[in-house]
Formats: sequence, C-alpha cells, structure tokens
Amino acid sequence: MAVNTIFNQKRGFHLKPLHIAGVGIILIAIIYGVFGFKDAFRSYTHSVSEATSSGRSVQLAGFLGSTGEYDGQGRWTFILEDENGEQVKVVSAEPRPANFEQAISIVAVGQYDAGEKVFMAESLLVKCPSKYQEVAGSSASF
Repeated sequence: MAVNTIFNQKRGFHLKPLHIAGVGIILIAIIYGVFGFKDAFRSYTHSVSEATSSGRSVQLAGFLGSTGEYDGQGRWTFILEDENGEQVKVVSAEPRPANFEQAISIVAVGQYDAGEKVFMAESLLVKCPSKYQEVAGSSASF
C-alpha cells in the first residue's frame, strides 16, 4: 500500500510563490541593467559639429564661451566652445552650477535639438582647477 502512495503523487516542476517573486526580481534587475548599460556607453566628443550631427545622446566637452543666463522659461543657458573654436548654445533644465565661473572645462551630457538649434543638456559636469595645483608664479619650499 505504501508503494501505491508514492506513485500517486504528482510529478513535475512546482514553483512556490517565493520562487516566483525571486525570479521576478532577478528579471527586473537584468532589464534595469540593460537600460543602464545603454546610457553608460554615450560617445564622448570634443567637437561641436560631431555632436550636432550625431542625432543621439553624447557627452560634449568644451570651454565656457559666455557667462550664462536664465532664459524666459527658467532654463540655464550658456555658450560652449570646443577646441576648434566652434560654438553651440547649451540649454539645461538644471540650475546654474555653484562653481560655474571657475570652470576650466565643462562637459554637457545630452543631445542636439535641430528644431531649436541648441544642445539640450540633461546634466552638466563642471571641471574646476584643483586647489592642489600649483598657482602660476608661486612655489612651495620645504
């Protein structure tokens, strides 16, 4: 009789609700990782012409070409100049960075909007001179 009860049990693969939840979390993490990876591989460029013709999100590095101002819609705008002297107007919804005037270079992350003829920045990375760099004309003696 004990042998018959073994054969009457259901065979197959059964998932418990906890296993289903675990698999769901793993799938969500994989999907999130794929989309995060896509943003991590933005092309980095020093050329305004390359950024305007790419049609996709890039990291545009350059130098400050104007002091900047807020436009009528409350967006921070300034002129970014690349190493070839080409200029593009950058518009950012973020507020003006605190150390904007001291910037030695700026990286604008975003894409060029051909309709408005501006570079729409999602974020701005301001690179300032380090306080550890030697100031011209001064030397440290030990």
